[in-house]
Amino acid sequence: MQKEIWSQFTLEGTMNINLRREILESWNKCKQIGISFDTEKVTSHISKDALNKKRQRNHDLINAASQVMRDFIKDLNGEGYLLVLADAEGYLIEMLGDNPSMKVAEQSGIKEGARWLEEDVGTTGLSLALKSKTAIATSGKEHYCSVFRDWDCSACPIFVDGVFLGAFDVCRLGARNNLIELLALAVAGARTISERYQLNKLYMKEKMLSHVLTKYVPNLGILALDTQGTELYKNKVADDFLKLFDENFGSLGLNEKNVLSDFDKDLLFTELEVNKKHFSIRTEEIISQGKKLATLKLIHPQTKEIIATSKGKHDLFNLNTKNIAFQKTLQKAIKVSKSDASILILGESGVGKDFMARFIHKQSKRRDHPFTAINCAALPRELITSELFGYEGGAFTGAKHKGNKGKIEATDKGTVFLDEIADLPLDLQATLLRSLEEKQVVRVGGTTPIPVNVRFLAATNKNLEELVEEGKFREDLYYRLKIFTIKIPSLRERIEDFEVILNTMLSEACEKVQRQSISFTSCAMKIFKEHSWPGNLRELRSVIERIIYLHDEEYLDSFHAQEFLEVEQAYQNTSEREFISDILRKTNGNRSKAAKELGISRSALYRKMQKYNLE
Repeated sequence: MQKEIWSQFTLEGTMNINLRREILESWNKCKQIGISFDTEKVTSHISKDALNKKRQRNHDLINAASQVMRDFIKDLNGEGYLLVLADAEGYLIEMLGDNPSMKVAEQSGIKEGARWLEEDVGTTGLSLALKSKTAIATSGKEHYCSVFRDWDCSACPIFVDGVFLGAFDVCRLGARNNLIELLALAVAGARTISERYQLNKLYMKEKMLSHVLTKYVPNLGILALDTQGTELYKNKVADDFLKLFDENFGSLGLNEKNVLSDFDKDLLFTELEVNKKHFSIRTEEIISQGKKLATLKLIHPQTKEIIATSKGKHDLFNLNTKNIAFQKTLQKAIKVSKSDASILILGESGVGKDFMARFIHKQSKRRDHPFTAINCAALPRELITSELFGYEGGAFTGAKHKGNKGKIEATDKGTVFLDEIADLPLDLQATLLRSLEEKQVVRVGGTTPIPVNVRFLAATNKNLEELVEEGKFREDLYYRLKIFTIKIPSLRERIEDFEVILNTMLSEACEKVQRQSISFTSCAMKIFKEHSWPGNLRELRSVIERIIYLHDEEYLDSFHAQEFLEVEQAYQNTSEREFISDILRKTNGNRSKAAKELGISRSALYRKMQKYNLE
């Protein structure tokens, strides 16, 4: 019947209302654009080079489809099946079939590189699917060109994340094919190709992510879990940790699944020791639009040295920092701590240079010997020499009869930390240089050199190179101190660590005064993160100190956060001159009381008063 309809349409121009609308519309278009209905061979082929470029451009699609097509051919019963993959532009880029179908296809010019649009091949299931972006099956008698009338076919478009990539076509030679079955095969094939395409992409992303993490964060274990605790991703470091855990605790009934659920109970951070190896595990929740999507476990294998210092309070460096630059700084500090050479610690005021000095000392072989910190800016000018180098009996009025060791001599075998080294007077810089080079001290009033085995650390927030150029700091001492240099980033440069640092400080401060804990709202935390923190950790500690004494509520909201920061800003904006002047007024000009209030020596106060013309 359909043969008669086709003959009437092509030869006589008669239309039959029993023909499907989409087929009739396509036949009319074919006739209008002059497609020959008696075409015996497909001729719309591109060159071999152009085909190769097409295949390269669609490599991921072909890779996903080829295995699906092989599986289909293997499972299909009977002969005459031909499977075709077309790209989004309608070019055949992959074909597979049994011997009979491939032979007929070759004789008809149906091969890779042919363009299969309606204007090229007329009405077929594939050309209509490419045009309408919907699945469709066509019988041989519905095809406009005679070359295709021996085939029944069905085609289905392939979409990935809403993007049209091409179409999958299932064809079979001969009559009496079940079009519904052919269509079901095409739809199933297209969906499977789309799923495999997405899986391949995910696999490639995972491999790329794993490569990047292995290269740039080689010792970090990463474990991702969905909301049900099912594993989404696990790199080799995490896998090794879980295997080690299972080997050591499996006999107790604990396994990988147990340990994952146990980790979920820790909202932020925990430490474990497994088979004498130390690990810290940080937990983070991945949230989108207020909904929890997954949980991330970051597993840090740690050395004993790091664990030993990380357990102490005041560890504001947060050794498990997320900041890449600070991770490198810490690793450098650990390496240079093994040396006896001097280290110059640089950083803005309040970043924790004193904590870094103690950290280096604890990592060194001198850890069991004294650590002495000396603030060069706070020592009185007339006492600084005897404080550092000691004095012999009777060296000056008020000196002890038997004399006294200086701080350097008393720290034998240990570490001396010279904070605010830029404020050391020039004449004492020469004396210090001599001690550094000769590894001995001479007490005030004495002549006998005393050998000392001391490691020197120094710190400053000033630019020593500029001071050297201005003649305010000895060049030879500068280079003697900076054999190694450690630069501590400011708090605003470690914004990834801010929330952990704040919560650590806050928790310790609340515990110290035995008050209820305080939680920040998300808006309050955002305000604190966006603050510039010119005073760094010291400024943050100052603000927290005021919060725990003045804020009575359990939560700190954005209003109160802004209020506390405005007070801090007022402090920051007050010049040192105004501050000292205000203290002198409050103490009625009593310099001893003013110096005590300021936390400096009277000599240091006199120097500052002279600097600011305060009489």
